[in-house]
Amino acid sequence: MVKLRLKRMGRKRRPFYRIVVMTDNQPRSGQALEELGTYDPVHARFDVNEEAAITWLNNGAQMTDTVHDLFNSRGLLARWRGFEGSENAMALKVAKPKRRKKLAGAVAAPAAEEETVAAPVAEVAAPVAEAAAPVAEAAAPVAEAAAPVAEAVVPAPEASAPEEK
Repeated sequence: MVKLRLKRMGRKRRPFYRIVVMTDNQPRSGQALEELGTYDPVHARFDVNEEAAITWLNNGAQMTDTVHDLFNSRGLLARWRGFEGSENAMALKVAKPKRRKKLAGAVAAPAAEEETVAAPVAEVAAPVAEAAAPVAEAAAPVAEAAAPVAEAVVPAPEASAPEEK
């Protein structure tokens, strides 16, 4: 049986797929009969040769679930059935749980760096100086009261060395 399915490309943790026509007994990365397009889930890009895809579907090729969803979001299945299909632009932009975490981590890291670099030193130093002023005022009476106590401290007796025999 001939299937329209995804062929994994790209490197680790950076998936990129080609939409290909293959027999169902071929391995995922095996020889394709024809390449119809590409799908990049990281950047939400999807390109397909619609005429070739409709030709293969008319010849009896089956789609995997993922390819079916991609074609449906592009409106390709409606055009294949003879209806006016419309492209759902938000279908690939919908945040999925894993994708939401990846995008949040990628966006949060540069934003945090920009905030730390952009904060002027004067803005940070002003609150520190304001907070230190009451502490210095409160410490002055304590220092005056501690002065007589320091003079009254009796030195400890020196430890004598053991006598040699």
